[in-house]
Amino acid sequence: MKAERETNDRLIAHFLSDKIGATFEGRISGVTRAGLFVKLDDTGADGFVPARTIGSEYFRYEEDLRAMVGNRTGETHRLGDRVTVKLVEAAPVAGALRFELLSEGHMAARPQQRPSDRPSGKPRHERRKEKSYRKRRR
Repeated sequence: MKAERETNDRLIAHFLSDKIGATFEGRISGVTRAGLFVKLDDTGADGFVPARTIGSEYFRYEEDLRAMVGNRTGETHRLGDRVTVKLVEAAPVAGALRFELLSEGHMAARPQQRPSDRPSGKPRHERRKEKSYRKRRR
């Protein structure tokens, strides 16, 4: 079964190798720290979108959400989301496909940090003042 799967991956990568730059519809089939796995609708091919190429901001992996979440905007790409991708690289020998994500993620409401969640319950600039004051007194 493993050999059959590997052969299938290689054949699909070979078939798609002349379609570099083409866009495809698919679904996010896996989320890891390294990036997103996407399964294409047309061919059933699996490919990878590296995390560093997802957007113009830093995306962090949220295991409990099974998602990549943008630090600045809260843009979210979750397991099962429909996406549009562009084929960037096809390696027939390895049976690997690399995509670029064209779809925007969902905009999730970013939870605001409440004063009670902060270590001292005070804003950061006040904690800094206290810390520098304590250093000077020593």
